[in-house]
Amino acid sequence: MDRGRVAVYAAAAVIVAVTVLSGPAVGLVDLTTPRYDMSGLGEGSAAVDEVDLPSSVSLDRGYQSQSYYLTVPDARVRFATVEGKPTVAYGIDIPALGYSRSTTHFLRDGDAGWASLSLREDTFAEDAVDADRYEGELSLVVRDSDGKSVVANRTVPVEVRE
Repeated sequence: MDRGRVAVYAAAAVIVAVTVLSGPAVGLVDLTTPRYDMSGLGEGSAAVDEVDLPSSVSLDRGYQSQSYYLTVPDARVRFATVEGKPTVAYGIDIPALGYSRSTTHFLRDGDAGWASLSLREDTFAEDAVDADRYEGELSLVVRDSDGKSVVANRTVPVEVRE
């Protein structure tokens, strides 16, 4: 038997063995365990000392493009203490564009100090942007055992740049 055929049979045997061993009939191996322990998420506490939200946001036209790119600078937060697994959400709302986006950052015991929170760049079609400037609202929300609390809120100009 040639080496190519042996390799094919060996690969097929490994695939079948892993499928059977991890399947519901045998269940010897669990391949679905999460990398991050999600239990207790949003529980605990986070004390915020200082927040630095950006003073403006921009919608930049892409180079030789028919799109605009929303760029939101990072927010910086200084946590005095973090206990458990609270979360912090950084978001932006632009009502005139019907746009809202936020991202959740997961904290854990001992994450005290400065943290940078970011929002991914987003794209708008050319026909969606019809003004030179919009009003946006940045927010920072902590979720912990005490519930949801707005730590910072700021109205910012969203400058459209050609």
